[in-house]
Amino acid sequence: MSLSGAFEKPYDPSEFEEKRAQDWIDKGFFASQPKSDTTHYTIVIPPPNVTGDLHIGHVLNNTLQDILIRWQRLKGRETCWVPGTDHASIATEAKVTKKLADEGINKRELGREKFLEEAYKWKSNYGGRIIGALKRLGASCDWDREVFTMDPDYHQAVLQAFVTLYDQGLVYKGHRLVNWCPVSQSVISDEEVISEERQGHLWHISYPVVSPTPGGPTAVEVATTRPETLFGDLAVAVHPEDERYQGLIGQKVRVPVCDREVPVIADTYVERDFGTGVVKITPAHDMNDYEVGQRHNLGLLNVMNPDASLNENSPPAYQGLDRYEARQKLVKELKERGLLVKTDNHKMVVGISERGHVPIEFYLSEQWYFKMEGLAQLALEETRSGRLRLLPAFTEKIWEHWLGGIKDWCVSRQLWWGHRIPVYTCTSCSKVHCAVEAPAACEACGHVEFEQEEDVLDTWASSWLWPFAVQGWPKNDAQTQKQMEAYYPTETIVTGQDIIFFWIARMVMAGKHFTGKLPFKSVYFTPIVRDSKGRKMSKSLGNSPDLQKLMAEYGTDALRFSLVNQIVLGQDIHWKNESCEMGRNFANKIWNATRFLLSHAEKRNISSAKCTFESLKIPNDAVATWLFSEFCQTLETADKALSGMNFATYSSKLYEHLWMVFCDWFVELLKPVLAEAAETNASVASLKRADELLQFALSLFDGALRLLHPLMPFVTEEIWQRLAEGRSSQTIGRQLWPNAKELTARYEPDPASVAHMRAVQGVVGAVRAIRGQYSLHPGLRLRVVLPEASRDRFGEHVAAMEYLSGSQLHFEDALPQVVGAALTQGTEVFVDLEGHVDAASEVKSVKQRLQKIEQVLVGIQKKLSNEKFVSGAPESVVAGARAQESENLAEKKLLNRVLESMQSQGG
Repeated sequence: MSLSGAFEKPYDPSEFEEKRAQDWIDKGFFASQPKSDTTHYTIVIPPPNVTGDLHIGHVLNNTLQDILIRWQRLKGRETCWVPGTDHASIATEAKVTKKLADEGINKRELGREKFLEEAYKWKSNYGGRIIGALKRLGASCDWDREVFTMDPDYHQAVLQAFVTLYDQGLVYKGHRLVNWCPVSQSVISDEEVISEERQGHLWHISYPVVSPTPGGPTAVEVATTRPETLFGDLAVAVHPEDERYQGLIGQKVRVPVCDREVPVIADTYVERDFGTGVVKITPAHDMNDYEVGQRHNLGLLNVMNPDASLNENSPPAYQGLDRYEARQKLVKELKERGLLVKTDNHKMVVGISERGHVPIEFYLSEQWYFKMEGLAQLALEETRSGRLRLLPAFTEKIWEHWLGGIKDWCVSRQLWWGHRIPVYTCTSCSKVHCAVEAPAACEACGHVEFEQEEDVLDTWASSWLWPFAVQGWPKNDAQTQKQMEAYYPTETIVTGQDIIFFWIARMVMAGKHFTGKLPFKSVYFTPIVRDSKGRKMSKSLGNSPDLQKLMAEYGTDALRFSLVNQIVLGQDIHWKNESCEMGRNFANKIWNATRFLLSHAEKRNISSAKCTFESLKIPNDAVATWLFSEFCQTLETADKALSGMNFATYSSKLYEHLWMVFCDWFVELLKPVLAEAAETNASVASLKRADELLQFALSLFDGALRLLHPLMPFVTEEIWQRLAEGRSSQTIGRQLWPNAKELTARYEPDPASVAHMRAVQGVVGAVRAIRGQYSLHPGLRLRVVLPEASRDRFGEHVAAMEYLSGSQLHFEDALPQVVGAALTQGTEVFVDLEGHVDAASEVKSVKQRLQKIEQVLVGIQKKLSNEKFVSGAPESVVAGARAQESENLAEKKLLNRVLESMQSQGG
């Protein structure tokens, strides 16, 4: 089959995308080795949960990383993109626990060791799905380097980090209020709490005053959304400036049902306008109440068990009841005692456990903590010094706010799946030891039996080591030293803004604290991908796109392109599946252009295999000079955009260059040249021009494919492979990215040729627009008049302009009797409409257009005559208004000329 024959079938990505993805991996095109004679470029993938499936946020995130890594690979750097997955303690444990429960097996009865065996089996069976999906996406990771956060070496790194912090006095155990999931019966992080607006109630409860003053209130009315927690009340509070309750401050009230006496305190935390202005203070069951309790030394009283049932600190009749059963019983009893004043409907935001799917409790328990103040300062210093760049820039303010008020990090979790905390207590003397492995003997009494801490570490307390632990830290052997020297620090990290603190800030802290180095130079926070209605994607809403179906229908390149092209830094993406049509049409356009070039190359005995970017020769031809200059501008824009991580600028510029410049204009300009050369009596000059332009086109097209490859790797690889035989052992991804400096040293681009061609395009576009405006048949050859003064400007392009616009050009100053007019790129364009439209109607139409222009000008000129606007508005706004005025004045002048001509000739 001929090379062009390989493009006979329409573009169908399903025929080659999966094969290409596997071929890249099988042939080791993404593999990396530390080298001493080159610069390295490293990215570590944000490890997705091993439990996860690929969602559209993953597609965006990993496409952006892939763009960067492929771009740098093309630039000749030794690139290393480390893949991996996170063990996701609570998510995985929840799934395995559910699987066992479905089989009739109780986790607690099974025991820890057997449960972990089941967890590893589950991970083995289901954990690779997301990695397979990333490979299908085209992610060019070094897949031989895949890391799992519970791999033996990584596990050792996590334990060593904990021990180091412990030895440095940065780890302690303390009683604090935490987010508690009653289902998993474990602490959960803020990231694992989903805020939901729910309809609830506001119960108004009467708290009797213990010793009311004469004429004073005998009770206070307290409003609460959680009456069952009143058994843990240690005070009621009012605002210190609330005049209604000044006489009550310092007195005592009796907590209903349990009859405990508690003080009335004053605290600015109380909102005077919420409810009655009196709130119950339950330090062990509310984060804000905890802070109030600390300020007033109230102590703590926990009234719940780990499963959210009420404990022994509640009245006997309530002990053992589920929190909601207790609520129902208490409300009934309050009503019977005459202590329930009223009940209001009340909308409120409730924290829901992401995995347990129930409201969380703020629960008092003993947990392990990392001291964070000193570590936070390390992270703040990096952004303040400019050594670490956050994009979008506004995230630095969020960074400052959070790190400036940081609290100690609760790192323990009441789970089995994860890194078990390396703390061992001697069973004889209770001496506590912290070590990577259990001590051989107690250093205090010599006893040899120990009990290890039951809890595991928070998942983030392992993934915060990710950038350097994947390279072998803390081992100090030659291989690890080589890896760390070549691949650490990394270049950038691409992730979602929702984990700026959970992960990004902590990685910076860990990198600086354990290695002395900043783990990456920049952070790019991706937009959130929402549905077309602005809602967050979720399974419950059923609005998450089926990615496998999308890739099958449109192609993976189309999905990648369409997502990236919608990025506006700092704004969410509103997604609809139809967006992929743009990407698919783009890929199809490039495919068809390849078929056109190859078919003509074969007709002219030109070897496309020899027409590489390295063999580029620019003919002495205005069209070639223009296209080369356009390419240089595109190359400059692409390099600048990718350096600044302006991904949509890069994608839109490549789209503009390949679709509009190359396919829509250059190929169309090339067609008459090839047609002339194909004639039997073609001149030597026309044959030479056709051959030179075609060879030039193929060479420059090879360069354009390289520029597009990071974004659309599949179609560019497939085309590049089909352009020449014998390339199967190579990849376009290992060719060289065009070097702007070297390129312009060989051939000087001509910006004037670009401006010149813009004028040509403007005239052709204006003629086409007028043809459409008056519904003139596409086959009708129009008579077009351009000013005599523009003859020299367009002379060499006249034939092409006539071909592209379906017209005959005349250079003269006299206007036709009936004319359609346009002003483009400073050139007046007149289309002879005589015999095609009614002259009187056209005169009327021109007058109406002039009237509208006059109205617009009045508004603009009024604005520009206002000194406050001119001096106070931004320069760009004022400049825009002046440009509008200039454009409208020019169009007014043009239409007046047209009107004068038609009226003078009897129109």
